[in-house]
Amino acid sequence: MAEENGTGVFGAGPSGGLADAIRAQADAQSRAAALRIEHDSLTEYKGMVDALLEELSGSDADHKKLADGTLTQAALGRGFPEADAIYTSYSTVITELEGLSKGLAGQIEGLGIAVLSAGNGFADVDEETRRRMAAIAKEARAQYVPERDPYVEEQRKSAAGGTV
Repeated sequence: MAEENGTGVFGAGPSGGLADAIRAQADAQSRAAALRIEHDSLTEYKGMVDALLEELSGSDADHKKLADGTLTQAALGRGFPEADAIYTSYSTVITELEGLSKGLAGQIEGLGIAVLSAGNGFADVDEETRRRMAAIAKEARAQYVPERDPYVEEQRKSAAGGTV
């Protein structure tokens, strides 16, 4: 039987030269496609968050209307701790949704830049875009709360040699 000696038809091994270049290009295209899908998913999710904010903003329960006195805390009742709790909870939800929307906008912008630069590499990105990416990353780090991250425990177990 014939045996493979590692050299191809033209004397180059199957993993050399052209094949490696083709494989690298295919890998880069695959990563770019995955980034595009992630970007699209985040964009859709942000749209849902923005729609929820819009719905709340258009209602009589709009946090700006509450703050402007359209509906005061006193209108919910005096000496009624539950009314204060409802008002506080509502304000917290609005604040968190606005923060989520802002964070998602930054992540989407960053992913958009990554998608556009994936084919050419980050070396070809202009200085202004690099600064914007750095600002997005800095903001994301500032907003990161490890206690809310579902993967922190998995990372700890993995680092300790445990199984997930």
